[in-house]
Amino acid sequence: MTTFDEREQAFERRFVHEEEQRFRARTRRNLLLATWACERMRLHGDSAQRFVENFTDRGVLTADEPLLAELHAGLKKAGVEETLPALRKEMERCAALARAEQRVGLALDQGSSA
Repeated sequence: MTTFDEREQAFERRFVHEEEQRFRARTRRNLLLATWACERMRLHGDSAQRFVENFTDRGVLTADEPLLAELHAGLKKAGVEETLPALRKEMERCAALARAEQRVGLALDQGSSA
């Protein structure tokens, strides 16, 4: 095997690893955001679990803006008034927390920023 082939394989492995890390961070971010939304909507038990599962499942294939619009509509339907800029800020907070958790290897969330 040539040095070029070895470097190419190493690059491909690194690319795959980084993509997996991004996917995991996005999934964790969406879980944190959905959990935060459940608190705001006062959902508990099975209804909260269903909401979180549905939101995180949709978040895998949905871009951020449509996902935020969907969350905004769900909150509004539950009687919770939140602006889209406030939801973006909460999404950013959840993303930062998810990245920090990845760096240290554990869950850091001890509540929300309600």
